[in-house]
Amino acid sequence: MAQPSPPASPTPPPPSRLASRYRAYRLPAFVLAAALLAAVGVATVAGLRSFANSAEWVEHSYQVIAEIESTLAATRTVESSARGYRLTDRPALHAEYLASIPAALNHSSELIALTRDNPRQHRLARDVERRVRMRLAEIDRLLEMHMRDPQQARLSSQTSHGAEQMRALTAVADAMREYERALLSARDARTERNATLLTALVIGGLLLALGLLALLMLNLWQENKRSRALERESRQALAELEASAAERQRLTERHRSLSHYAGLLQSCQTLQEAMDMTAHVIADLIPEFGGRCYILRASQNLAETAARFGREAIASADLLHPDDCWALRRGRTHRSQAHDGGVRCAHLARAEAGADSGGDPRWSLCVPLMAQNTSLGLLCLSGERPPREADLALIQSIAEQLSLAVVNLQLRETLRVQSLRDPLTGLFNRRYLEENLQRELLRCQRRKLPLSVLMLDVDHFKRFNDTHGHAAGDALLARVGQLMQELVRNEDIACRYGGEEFTIVLPEADAAAAMQRAEQIRAAIAATTIVHLRQTFGPATCSIGLATSVGDRDTPQQLLQAADAALYRAKAEGRDRVVDGNKPAAADA
Repeated sequence: MAQPSPPASPTPPPPSRLASRYRAYRLPAFVLAAALLAAVGVATVAGLRSFANSAEWVEHSYQVIAEIESTLAATRTVESSARGYRLTDRPALHAEYLASIPAALNHSSELIALTRDNPRQHRLARDVERRVRMRLAEIDRLLEMHMRDPQQARLSSQTSHGAEQMRALTAVADAMREYERALLSARDARTERNATLLTALVIGGLLLALGLLALLMLNLWQENKRSRALERESRQALAELEASAAERQRLTERHRSLSHYAGLLQSCQTLQEAMDMTAHVIADLIPEFGGRCYILRASQNLAETAARFGREAIASADLLHPDDCWALRRGRTHRSQAHDGGVRCAHLARAEAGADSGGDPRWSLCVPLMAQNTSLGLLCLSGERPPREADLALIQSIAEQLSLAVVNLQLRETLRVQSLRDPLTGLFNRRYLEENLQRELLRCQRRKLPLSVLMLDVDHFKRFNDTHGHAAGDALLARVGQLMQELVRNEDIACRYGGEEFTIVLPEADAAAAMQRAEQIRAAIAATTIVHLRQTFGPATCSIGLATSVGDRDTPQQLLQAADAALYRAKAEGRDRVVDGNKPAAADA
């Protein structure tokens, strides 16, 4: 009898069958891994925000503690200044006392503002302010009593409650400080617990997600052979996608650069700086185009090149009249191309003979810089290939941003000049004198050089004004200012001090040189007449006082006072003369 054959062992499924068996688990595994990573990310962001919030509160607590210390220190400063004044009667200590009072009040007010989020601390802060005011009132009372009767003030200070007030103020401040330190300790403990929990969550989530991703990668590697054929078919689609992504990236980068450019324009200090930046941006974003930026002069009769960029395909003039550009005439963007019969602006170089018939591809684009219906300048570009719509939109956007920046810079420059110049005479004003006399005096003192100041006053100006009218008086002052501008050096500072008084600062000029310059100015004014409303007035005369600083102890106020005193001496001696304030009067000599 035949023996039964043994059962056949089961054959293992092929790798492709194994791969397809696990294919159903890929998506859930991927979703789970993504969810874990997202959860880790959310936990990380939440933890970072929590840490940032905790850091802000810690910073807030330190600010409160700092304001507490500043309040106490400012109050003690007021107390010590007042005590020093009562002991020495020095005016400087009295001035220091008056100057330190606002600081104490400001710090106590700032402490109240910082503690609005905490009712307990806010209440204590108000108590601190109240006690600071009580202490300041007590100090002020003793100071006033000292001014009336020093002996009574000393007796009253011995029975004053100042020490008790200060101890009470310090006690309230210590309570606030201890409470803030307790808050800091609690926040540090909470932050430590959150950090430990966040670390455990992040590490556990990452390990689990990485394990799932490793299993997915193993499964995908098993199907790698089968996917190669599909990869060849998708290469072309991928290339198209990459080209699309590159174009999108280029547009995104352009928008980012344009936004960055708009922000930088707001920080430009001069028109030239804005133009140079614009040229750099255009050359960076569209390097295949070349051109230049023009700025219209204030007279609106000529535009001059302010910046260049790239290589111009069609050269443009360095200077152009607004009528030579169709864009400036019409107030609109003007584009021309040789082969399509476009009208080219007169400031552009003409094409060579026969180039137009041969289909010259070069083109030009003029974009006016306009703001509030006023022409400010021009962007002129040219290239060898026609521009894309995206390029045109970019150039238009740059022109709009630049127009706003130009009008803002021009307005800023106008305001700056108006703040430094006297509108009637064109000279610098008193504010400019006060700011620059100190600097020039210190510079000359460092270099051991002299510095002279002339104080000039038009003689009998009030009588001239009353006789001929204010308009004639203004005309006389304007003429005096013009003469001073013509007779001073570039490094001198000529200012209208006020009314009919003028001041001239002569750096590095000794008394002899200043006297010579003053005599020239006096003689020029004495020989000048003015014509107003077809009437001739003058000549007028002036008196000039001179003061010179040759040491390192003079101050601007002392120089101006010395020159003013010399001016009054010149008037007292008969006017129409120059008096050297460095020399004593004849009676004193």
